[in-house]
Amino acid sequence: MSSEALLKRPAGGRRRSQGLAVAILGLALVVPSVAVAAGPAGSSWHPEPIFGGDVRTLAISPDDPDVVFAGTTAGQLYVSRNGGRSWDDAGAPLPFPGWVVGKLQFDPNWPSRLWVALWGVWGSGQAAFSDDLGAHWVARSQGLPDEPVYTLALTPGQERRLYAGTRSGVWGSEDGGLSWRHLTADLPDIQKVTSLLVDPSQPETVIAGTWRQAYRSEDGGRTWAGVFNGMVLDTELFSLTPIPERPGEIWASTCGWVYQTKDRGSKWERFKDGLEERRTTSFAALPDGRLLAGTVSGLFISTDGGHTWGRRSDPALAVMAIAYSPARPDRVILGTEGSGVWISTDGTKSFLRASEGMTNTRVGALARSGDEVLVAVNDAGPISGVYVSRDRGRTFSGIFSPLPTVLDLAVREGRAYAATERGLYQRLGQDWHRVQELGEQRVEQILTADGALVVRTGAGLYEWKGDRFAPVAWKHGPPRSAAVYGNALWVTDAQGVYRLTRDANHTITSPFAGGQIHRLGDQLLLAGAGGAWALSTDPAPMWVQLTDKACRIVDTGSPRYPALVIAGEELALYDPQAKALKPLPLDVPARDITSALILDGSLMLGTSGYGVLVRELE
Repeated sequence: MSSEALLKRPAGGRRRSQGLAVAILGLALVVPSVAVAAGPAGSSWHPEPIFGGDVRTLAISPDDPDVVFAGTTAGQLYVSRNGGRSWDDAGAPLPFPGWVVGKLQFDPNWPSRLWVALWGVWGSGQAAFSDDLGAHWVARSQGLPDEPVYTLALTPGQERRLYAGTRSGVWGSEDGGLSWRHLTADLPDIQKVTSLLVDPSQPETVIAGTWRQAYRSEDGGRTWAGVFNGMVLDTELFSLTPIPERPGEIWASTCGWVYQTKDRGSKWERFKDGLEERRTTSFAALPDGRLLAGTVSGLFISTDGGHTWGRRSDPALAVMAIAYSPARPDRVILGTEGSGVWISTDGTKSFLRASEGMTNTRVGALARSGDEVLVAVNDAGPISGVYVSRDRGRTFSGIFSPLPTVLDLAVREGRAYAATERGLYQRLGQDWHRVQELGEQRVEQILTADGALVVRTGAGLYEWKGDRFAPVAWKHGPPRSAAVYGNALWVTDAQGVYRLTRDANHTITSPFAGGQIHRLGDQLLLAGAGGAWALSTDPAPMWVQLTDKACRIVDTGSPRYPALVIAGEELALYDPQAKALKPLPLDVPARDITSALILDGSLMLGTSGYGVLVRELE
C-alpha cells in the first residue's frame, strides 16, 4: 500500500493509548489498549449471515455494467460482480472504520479509477482513490480541512481538476488532489456542500448544492453566485443530476421535493404532485425519459417529465442511492437505509431484495432460548425484526418476524419477550403478540432473574403476577436501569440508586448519579461516567471502586464471563474466577457494541452497523 494510504481515523474515533486500570476485589490489573484494526485477513472475528446494509452510495463500473460498488455508513465497501445480486468485500472487510462512505464515483478520465468521499460522524473527512477496484486506497486529503467531505466532482477532459464539497464550502484541486484550495473562502454562506456537479456539456460551470440553496461558478470555481430563482430558502440539495441529451437541464433532489432547471440553475421549478414524501434523497433519469425519485418513504417514478409521480416500491424503504447502466436499461439498483440493496430487472415494475453478503446491520439485542439464538435487527425498514437461528447460531434462514425497534430480548421459562419502542411483545409459538396491559409505550429493559419477570419502561416498572403485568410502586424520576438482586429490585434514575422491597423504596447512597445498575452473578455493579463500582451488602451496603474510567457493562448471559466491560475503545471480558479483566482485540469501534451472548465457547457481539460478530474464546 502506498505511503499515502488512508490511515487516519475521524475525530472522536481515535484510539486511546492508556490502559484501563482495574481493581477487582482488591486485585490491581492493567488492561492494555485495544487497537481497532480495519478487519485484516486472519481476523478472529467473523460475521453471522444476517444480510442487510445502510447503503448511502452506489457506483457502476463504466467498463463492466455488472460490477457495482456500494458504500455504507459504517465504513464498509462492497462489490458485486453479478449486477448487484450478491456482494463481497471489495478489499479489507472494513476499509474505512469510523467513516461514512458518502460518495463513490468513477473518474471520467480514468474509467478504472474509483474515488471516495468520507466523513466522520464526529467530524473530519477524507478523499481517496483506488486503481484496483477497492483493494487498496490512496489518500488525497493533504490540504483539505479536518472536516467532513460529503461529495466529490470530477471534470471530464481535465484529468487533474476535481472539487470537494465539505462543511466549510467548496475546495478545488488542479493536481489530482495532491493539494487543495478553498474556492469559496470569501462566501461564508456556502457551507455544508452535500452535492456538486460539473456540467458535462460546459465543464467550466460548477453547481454546488448546500444545506440551504444552490450556488454556481461559470469559471471553474474562481467566482460564485447564488442561483436561487424559484428555489425555496432552506432547501438542502442532496443530489444534482444532469440530462446529457438536453444540455443545461439539471434535476435536484432536496429536502423539499424535486426541482428542475433548464438553464444551468438560473431558474428552478419545483415538482411535487404525487410525491407523498417531501424528503427526496436520491434521483436518476433513465434513457427512455422516465424519472426516478428516491425518498425516505420509497421510490417514486414519473413518466411525464416530473409533473406527476407514483410510488413504485415498499414505502418502508428509505432510498438513499439509485444506480443504473445504459447497457442494462431494465435494471435499476437501489441503495437503502438499513435494508441493503433492492433490484428491479423489469424496468421498475417490481423490486427484490438483493443483499446477500452485506452484514452492515444494526443489532439491538441478542438472546438464547434452548438451541435457538434470537437476533433483533433494527432500523432496516421492511426487514426489521427478530431473526432466529435454530442451530445455536451456526446458520440463519433469513426468515424474520417483523417487530417495532427492539431494545431488549429475554427468555423466561422457554418464552421469549421483546422490549420495543411500541410496547412489550411475547412469542407464542412462532408468532409475536403485544402484551396488552402495557399498551404501546416504550419498553426499554426486561429482567428475568430469580424467577422474576420485570420490565422497565421510560416512565415506570411492571412485574409479572402470574396472569398479567402490574405496576411496581415507583416514586422517583424516570428509571434508567434495573436489576433483581437479593430478593429486591434495584433501580437507578438520573439522581441515584434505590432498593425496592414489597413495602418501600429505599434510597441507597451511591458514588455518582446517573449510572447503570447490573447484576453479575452474586455481585451488583454500578457503571457509567463515574467509573465502575461493586456493591457489598454484608454487613451493610458499601461501594467498592473497580475503576475510575468511564465505562459501560454489557451482560453476556454466561456465568464464566458474565459481562463485557467497555471503557472508551477498550474491550474486556470480566472473569469472576480470576477476579480479572481479559482484554479482547476488536475489528470495529467498541462504542458500537450493543449486546453480547456467550454460547458454546464463542462470544457473539451485537453491533450497530456491523451485524453480529463471533469469535471463539480461549
